[in-house]
Amino acid sequence: MFRQAKAALRKLRHIRFSGQQHTWRLKSTSARDRALQYKPGEQIHGFTVREVVAVPDLFLTAVKLTHDKTGARYLHAARDDSNNLFSVQFRTTPMDSTGVPHILEHTVLCGSEKYPCRDPFFKMLNRSLSTFMNAFTASDYTMYPFSTQNGKDFQNLLSVYLDAVFFPCLRELDFWQEGWRLENETPTDPSTPLVFKGVVFNEMKGAFSDNECVYAQHLQNKLYPDHTYSVVSGGEPLAIPDLTWEQLKQFHATHYHPSNARFFTYGDLPLEQHLKQIEEEALSRFDRIDPNTEVPSQSHWSSPVSS
Repeated sequence: MFRQAKAALRKLRHIRFSGQQHTWRLKSTSARDRALQYKPGEQIHGFTVREVVAVPDLFLTAVKLTHDKTGARYLHAARDDSNNLFSVQFRTTPMDSTGVPHILEHTVLCGSEKYPCRDPFFKMLNRSLSTFMNAFTASDYTMYPFSTQNGKDFQNLLSVYLDAVFFPCLRELDFWQEGWRLENETPTDPSTPLVFKGVVFNEMKGAFSDNECVYAQHLQNKLYPDHTYSVVSGGEPLAIPDLTWEQLKQFHATHYHPSNARFFTYGDLPLEQHLKQIEEEALSRFDRIDPNTEVPSQSHWSSPVSS
């Protein structure tokens, strides 16, 4: 039986078509090799390939694309790794210390157009096969990454993330819970004093109780005093109560737009599948805008400055 199998394989290696002999080969299944087949200028599901670069030191192929309708930028790192990752980032440049990007990061995860249930993000934590799920707010950007080794789980999580960031409910009650509110010190006793509460408000109170955090924040604020780095993007507890629900919704409208977005995917899942889902579930509903979120260079100091 073994000899018969070997003979059959030898025959399959050489097949004649129209009198010519061709060597039979399987097409490469390597994610890196598949990505190298893309050509600059090629259009895929509303995106245009801008650049394809092999990065042998990292065993991957990088593909840069741009969304034709909105200008959103996309970077795909094709690598033979089953732990696939997605992330969408927005340049968020607040001009005050009310913590609007931080509070918005929390609030968009409290329900969306397609998933209006309470906290779909956290419900997916124990329903998903994800290897990582989170969201981050930095001084000048907010990002929403996840990773998983299951293809169907990737599609499910991508659907939840896209709907959360682009079509959130942004309910006023969610703003009060995640941002700030006045509440009796003992909620069941209306005679107790009114105090400020809120998830982000309490989180930042804890952050500013750490000396290193306070030093690092003030150092950045003083070194770059002319733009967004001069404020506390996470929120200064004394300034957070100045933020209104309307201001939160306006910040989302201008900053959480595809024209201000950067997408990143990594792993061995097909790029076309990602692009198709992102286009159909989110980007097709938007037109290009000028988000005006560029950060200008800080002017050089001409003399010492004291605070």
